[in-house]
Amino acid sequence: MESKKSQLFPGILQWKIGEKKITVLNDGHFQIGSEYLTHVDGDAATILGAALRPEIPTLITNVYVIESDSHAPVLIDTGVGDKLAPAIKGNFRESLQHIGLKPEDIGYVLLTHLHGDHFYGLLDKDGSKNFPNAKVWVSDVEKKFWFESENLNDQDSQNAEDAKGYLAYYDILSGTGEILPGINEIPLPGHTPGQTGFLLETGDEKVLFCADVLGIPAVQAKHPEVGFATDVDYELGVKTRKDLLRKAADEKLLLAGAHFEFPCITYIKEENSSYTLISKQWFGQV
Repeated sequence: MESKKSQLFPGILQWKIGEKKITVLNDGHFQIGSEYLTHVDGDAATILGAALRPEIPTLITNVYVIESDSHAPVLIDTGVGDKLAPAIKGNFRESLQHIGLKPEDIGYVLLTHLHGDHFYGLLDKDGSKNFPNAKVWVSDVEKKFWFESENLNDQDSQNAEDAKGYLAYYDILSGTGEILPGINEIPLPGHTPGQTGFLLETGDEKVLFCADVLGIPAVQAKHPEVGFATDVDYELGVKTRKDLLRKAADEKLLLAGAHFEFPCITYIKEENSSYTLISKQWFGQV
């Protein structure tokens, strides 16, 4: 008997937030070495196990789509794309068709920061634009760091070269404050100098797309002092993380991170000087 080829079902979850629709598109996942977790009190495998996560750290990668009558569809980041394929390949572009969008429908791409797993999806494997009608926003601080710094290490120098090449194909927007109706940029420095969150305010609800402030959320919410080897400024990154977690807990602010686990949109609860993620209740209707 001929075996059936397994079918990959896209990871998609849609939310109605005020007057806007948010779609979470899972781009995939990839493992990183335990050495990527820094400032761990004890053994990394132990802290991961206590969080009920694999002993080898695994990053989930998501792309968010915002749809509204007041602007063209917006992407928050673009995932890992094809550059690292086949070892690591982004999947979210194939998922767009399942929500009725074509690549040419995307009007804006808002980049939280310029690490490759956030911008590689801008181009396809042949170097052509994946989103031919989109304009790209990235903070001036972020561009200055990656494009003007002179003392980057080898890995960061390669990342900077890639970022320049990928962004060169697009019209680049900049500026501060409100980028699009109901969407404001919020500086979240540390992981990179210009890392930016995007605060969506609609109706009575607020969602902050918080980039890589939490890379392994189950660990870093409970232990905010745990960092990443790719943090440009570890101490500032910890301050930003603690400040954001405290703010989200106090204000019942919803967070949505690039590496959050489904359903991805969560509240934060403070417990004995640490924090727990509480998923927003999802009802399955948009």
